[in-house]
Amino acid sequence: MTALPVTIPESFIAVCPMDEPSREKARYWSARLGAPLVMQLQNEKQTPILVVANNRLEIHVGHSKQKGVFAEFSLTKAHAIQRQEGKNGLLPRAIGLRKHPHATVWDVTAGLGQDGFLLACYGCRVHWVERSPIVAALLEDALERGLADSDTRPILQGNVTLDNADAIDWLHAQRSPPEVIFLDPMFAKANASALSKKEMQVLRLLVGLDDDAPALLAAALRCHPQRVVVKRPLKAPPLDGRAPSFNLQGTTIRYDIYLAEMM
Repeated sequence: MTALPVTIPESFIAVCPMDEPSREKARYWSARLGAPLVMQLQNEKQTPILVVANNRLEIHVGHSKQKGVFAEFSLTKAHAIQRQEGKNGLLPRAIGLRKHPHATVWDVTAGLGQDGFLLACYGCRVHWVERSPIVAALLEDALERGLADSDTRPILQGNVTLDNADAIDWLHAQRSPPEVIFLDPMFAKANASALSKKEMQVLRLLVGLDDDAPALLAAALRCHPQRVVVKRPLKAPPLDGRAPSFNLQGTTIRYDIYLAEMM
């Protein structure tokens, strides 16, 4: 993994342990992120704070002591989706798992990692790219916890990796394309996803909207993978007005698929 940068968003102010056993981990992340360590939650209502609680990193907004937003990889949830959808589900079909059951997928808008973890459960090798150092910290923490769990370790170990980087710059630096590049940009109106409304609100507060999504699509296409897959709201126009090779539609979302011959 690439080390997280020490620069953090201006709206993010501190790392806070919720109890004595959490202090060592809080000190570690305070040093990693160059953020001050505080011993109690602040009062600013819209200020994101990285909290160490229940042996995990959580984002709390302001002084709320309710459960924060965190990344976690649930094998039970992933298997339930697999049983319901099988290889005929929208996401496996969009990725092309019938032809490439162990495809390498670059998920360059990783977020909290739910789609990437599901793809790893299907047998893909997944590389996350996440530009927010705070969201990347949540992902790294979830990976560490997942690798320590006997249920999720076989799925994650050697199959899931992470870089904290600007995806456009990162893509420009790559020389060997994967089978698939996956994009799920943040929009003003949320895609239907596994994330709760609260999780989406916190992610928007941390990373804003992906106004450079058209440039990200162009960078992905220039890598010449076998396909680029873009997750879109069902009724949204194609990203940057670029018509895909085909799409797969669900009830609230669709996947626009760009095949190699179009790049």
